[in-house]
Amino acid sequence: MKNEDFGRNGIISDDQFRDLRFNILHSCSWINNSMRQFLLPHGVTPKQYNILRILNDRSPDSLSIQEIRDMLADKMSDASRLVDRLEKKNLISKFPSDHDKRSNRATITTQGRSLLSAINRNRRQLDTMISERLSETEIEHLNTLLDRLK
Repeated sequence: MKNEDFGRNGIISDDQFRDLRFNILHSCSWINNSMRQFLLPHGVTPKQYNILRILNDRSPDSLSIQEIRDMLADKMSDASRLVDRLEKKNLISKFPSDHDKRSNRATITTQGRSLLSAINRNRRQLDTMISERLSETEIEHLNTLLDRLK
């Protein structure tokens, strides 16, 4: 039996899979664009913001660039370039690793923590865009479903 022959008898059709892929990609794009606009006045991109959050969560410990890359949602990100840009903005400090001179480590600076605090004070605006569309129960259910897709 081919996928297009599947109907409402509990088997998912090709159209349903296509709609699912489209909806996930479209929603991801909407969230990314909203996030980009929200962060624009703060002078950081969503990927840079994620690096700041990661380093803040691990503070006062430092992380290698590879560890940062592994923790990013987008594994294809050029973490080294993103870290360099954040360092130029004095939001993070980068330094050679004690264990591997070929590797660099990074920590968030006081200025980086201050920026995160400012962003987080206004983050409710971003959260409201989602909570206007989904109930708390729907958000919990969607988080559960998306966790299973990772």
